[in-house]
Amino acid sequence: MAQYSTARKPIDDILYHHQRVAYATVIHSSEAYVCGAIALAQSIIQNNSTKDLVLLHDSSLSPESLGGLRAAGWKTKLIQPIRSPFARKDSYNEWNYSKLRLWQITDYDKVIFIDADLIVLKNIDKFFAYPQLSAAPNDKVLFNSGIMVIEPSTCLFEDMMSKRNKLLSYNGGDQGFLNEAFTWWHRLPTRLNYLKIFKNKGNPDHEMQKGPYTIHFLGLKPWACYKDYDCNWDMVDRHIFASDSAHKRWWQVYDAMPKKLQQYCGLTKHMDARIRKWRGKAKNASLPDGHWKINVKDPRQYHLND
Repeated sequence: MAQYSTARKPIDDILYHHQRVAYATVIHSSEAYVCGAIALAQSIIQNNSTKDLVLLHDSSLSPESLGGLRAAGWKTKLIQPIRSPFARKDSYNEWNYSKLRLWQITDYDKVIFIDADLIVLKNIDKFFAYPQLSAAPNDKVLFNSGIMVIEPSTCLFEDMMSKRNKLLSYNGGDQGFLNEAFTWWHRLPTRLNYLKIFKNKGNPDHEMQKGPYTIHFLGLKPWACYKDYDCNWDMVDRHIFASDSAHKRWWQVYDAMPKKLQQYCGLTKHMDARIRKWRGKAKNASLPDGHWKINVKDPRQYHLND
């Protein structure tokens, strides 16, 4: 009698081992997220993933920025941006529907999309086993589109494009549209898209919870602050986004990057002026968290870009 093993193969081997998979992100409208995308790629690589990294971008990126992104590990692909029909002109989410271009990456069977303001803290390859559309909840009903498992399809892309003026978006951007387009979605653990927002008054220092797979940096981004502290502390209305422990984790990724990549995360004169302005306001208001008292040592402040 033939003997058959009852041992189960790992779920990733069963469901996606033979599929073409990749991580992807999208940059459009400006170069503000180039540094973030470089850090994202490096965080994935630092956590021992060898999956392809695909970055979709419009014509707003300079050849220099594209060189840095490619050196960080991204395979870059030029796209035509897609305007969000329900966004206000010149708003932050005016071109967020460009994210729909992800469904055109048909060289891959499965893609994990990650926004460029996240970093990965541990290997997340196993989540390629999830079906389309999988995402972490934003609340009890809606999902957050900052991380999604999708299955590229030209047919589905064309279907969404045909509906983009019909399906209302509650926030004017891609997240609202996608929640209308995918009312039946699969739930990823919230730890896979750990939102950097702190509403619990019992955690005044805004210490991170243990065990997240990623950090999603809401509010002012780490590369737009000094290394020494999270500059969301300088603005009362942004305190919910402030966390020195989360800020430190982003800079650990930065410090582990090759030096040639760190240059893409420099401060501009405009960024430095904004930080100094709000540090001054925080000092004048004597904000009780006291971050305005910190003696800043970030060397980037002495080598500002135009």
